[in-house]
Amino acid sequence: MKIDLNEIWEFMALAPEPKNANQGLQWIYELVAGDITIDQLTTKDIQNLQKEENYDTELLPSIFTFREILWQPNVYTQPALCIPQLNILKVFCEDYVEGVKKEQNGNVLPYFDLLTGLASFCKEALERIKAENDAGEIRITSILGELRRKAFPIVKFFIFHPMNRKDYQIDALNRLNYAVKIMLTQYNNKYYDLRDPYWNVTAGNPSTENKTTTTESKPHKSHPTKSIDTQEKNITPNLFKNKITAPILAQSADSELEEL
Repeated sequence: MKIDLNEIWEFMALAPEPKNANQGLQWIYELVAGDITIDQLTTKDIQNLQKEENYDTELLPSIFTFREILWQPNVYTQPALCIPQLNILKVFCEDYVEGVKKEQNGNVLPYFDLLTGLASFCKEALERIKAENDAGEIRITSILGELRRKAFPIVKFFIFHPMNRKDYQIDALNRLNYAVKIMLTQYNNKYYDLRDPYWNVTAGNPSTENKTTTTESKPHKSHPTKSIDTQEKNITPNLFKNKITAPILAQSADSELEEL
C-alpha cells in the first residue's frame, strides 16, 4: 500500500493494527525517499517521529535553508565555489550521524539514514567535479542538477517532519519552491524527475526480518507489496490514491502547512 508522506498519521489513526494482529501480524512500514529506501520500520518507529525529544529542530536549516548550493541559481558556477559548500554539507551530515551513533538512540533511524544518503550524494558530486575538471569537460549545472534532484525527497521529508518549527518550515518551503523552479529552468531537470517521499505499508512480522537501508544509483521502482485483507484496503479508498502534487506556491504555504 502506497501512502503519501503526511497521510500516514490518518492511516495509523484509522487502522492501528492489521485485522490478523492476534496471529502476530503488524504493520510494517517502508520509507521511500527517492534513491533511498528504509524498510522494516514498525508502528513505534513512526510514532517516535512525533516525539519532540527525538527531533532536532535545527536540522532542517542546517541541511537545506543555510545550504545555498541546494537552491541558489547560477551562484556556484565554478569548481572552486562548489567544492567548499559540498564539503561543508557532507561533513555536517557525517558528523551528525556519528553523534547519533555515540548516543545509540535508535529512535532517530529514519533521518539517521537519510543524512547518510545526503552525505553520499555530496561525495558523488565532489568526485564527479574532480573527474570532469581533470578531463577538462566540467558541467556544473549537470552535476548540481543531479545533486538537487537526489536531495529533493530528503529535503521534503524534513520540511514536513511533524515536529518542525513552523517558521523554519515556511522558510524552507518557500526556498524549496524556488529551488524547483531553478531545477526546471536552469539545471536540466524535468518535473517528473522530482519524486516525493512516501510510505509503503504491508502486513507482516517485523521480528523475522532485519531493518535495512538501501541507496540506489537508479530511480526507485516500487516493489510489489504483500497482500492485505480486503477490509484494510477499503478503510478509506481516497486515502491511498496515488497522486502527483504540484509544487506549492510560496503564497499558499500557510494553508498547506495547516494540514500537518
